[in-house]
Amino acid sequence: MKIHVSDQIVDWFMDEMDLVEGDAVRFFPKYGGTSDFQDGFSVGIEPGSAEVVGVETEKKNILFQIDEKDEWFFKDQDLYIGLKDGEVAFSNEPIE
Repeated sequence: MKIHVSDQIVDWFMDEMDLVEGDAVRFFPKYGGTSDFQDGFSVGIEPGSAEVVGVETEKKNILFQIDEKDEWFFKDQDLYIGLKDGEVAFSNEPIE
């Protein structure tokens, strides 16, 4: 499993979450909504580091992480994060 982040979404995170180099963003399962990964759950985001990093990628000196305890949600599928129609989008396939 890998996390794929577009350059455009990194800039969005930096602007919207006031991130600076060296900061981290964590992705986690959030009860309610829908996603490509699990029915009844959506992808949550928050600034901060995972307790125990399960998956991590770095882009523009920002860390993007999924905690080991949250990996079940993604079912060993890659997480793609990008902008679609001006909104943050999460998918298990590349975002065009």
